[in-house]
Amino acid sequence: MIDTRAIRFGGQDTPGGFQFELSGGALALDFANTLDERPRGGLERIADYPALALWSEQSGLLTEGKRATLVAAAQQDARAAAAVYAQALALRELIFATVKATIASDPLSQEQVHCWNDWLKRVQASRRLSWGGSGLAWQQADIAAALDGILLHVADAAIQLFLDPDARSRLRLCASDDCDWAFLDRSRRQNRVWCDMTVCGNRAKAARHYRRKVGISES
Repeated sequence: MIDTRAIRFGGQDTPGGFQFELSGGALALDFANTLDERPRGGLERIADYPALALWSEQSGLLTEGKRATLVAAAQQDARAAAAVYAQALALRELIFATVKATIASDPLSQEQVHCWNDWLKRVQASRRLSWGGSGLAWQQADIAAALDGILLHVADAAIQLFLDPDARSRLRLCASDDCDWAFLDRSRRQNRVWCDMTVCGNRAKAARHYRRKVGISES
């Protein structure tokens, strides 16, 4: 059983696979952060469809059994799995671009908005109405029913995030020059600047200490 608690220190390799740090505060942001070290060219943490499924289990989207089901389906249809994997990377970059645009109050391109509308159509097509204890309710298709089920859940979460005015106002990118992880700033003063104080925050503190020690100006 995978430990789904947030893994610190930016994630780490283990015998069972890469353990992701989930410090973004939202599913869509944790997904965007699976490409590490963007300013330095990027370090891919989701190398293939099985890695995507592993991230999904750690994020709470999949049970261990459903991850196994999807990985088996991917092995049976490698071409379809490769296509979904390519879509996953495109969705991840669309999410990151939207985070940056929202923070900077810049518009998305027409093509990017078109992509979001395509994802919206796919998400809506995966939903059905069902009767619950108190009335009609939306029910999303079983995440393990198709290889792209993971992406539909991530896209749905991202759309809801970007449509929420409070969430939009809390979007941040890590202040480290070599990080760029996205997160929701839920601090009381809304002054959080690091993705993780134990990683980028401590590195920045160490760098400041070194500069003071050797007499380098902070300006």
